[in-house]
Amino acid sequence: MDKKKLTILLAYAIVMTGLLLLTFGAEWNPSNYSYSLNNGMMVIEKGLSQELEEVSVGDRMDDVLRYTLAVSAEQQQWRIDVTVIGILLPFLLLLFIPNLRPLKKHLSTRWYVTIVLAILVVYAAYSIPNHISNINEVHEQVSRLLE
Repeated sequence: MDKKKLTILLAYAIVMTGLLLLTFGAEWNPSNYSYSLNNGMMVIEKGLSQELEEVSVGDRMDDVLRYTLAVSAEQQQWRIDVTVIGILLPFLLLLFIPNLRPLKKHLSTRWYVTIVLAILVVYAAYSIPNHISNINEVHEQVSRLLE
């Protein structure tokens, strides 16, 4: 295996390992909020390990469910994004090695770059507004729970 292939493979492995460990190992999502349930109490956490507040589940079940739903929606969107990144990252990395580029016999380099970047832009245009909406909902529910 030559250095270019090894570099691409190593870059992919580093990026995806970091994303997967952060997402699934640390259960992080872009809202930066998570929760855990302990003996009828819900602990709302901000960041990877910083405790924010404890809320009694029994008193405010409807608010707790809205909060958990909002966090779950953001986690789901983030997991979809990690999957899409895993699929599209090799195509993006192969922009730097034209002789390894897929479909090089059928597409010129300009068309390949255009198609890959167009897919990235279209997906970002779909994903970013969803994240903004989900994050705003999470923050709204946190504020409601902590009133």
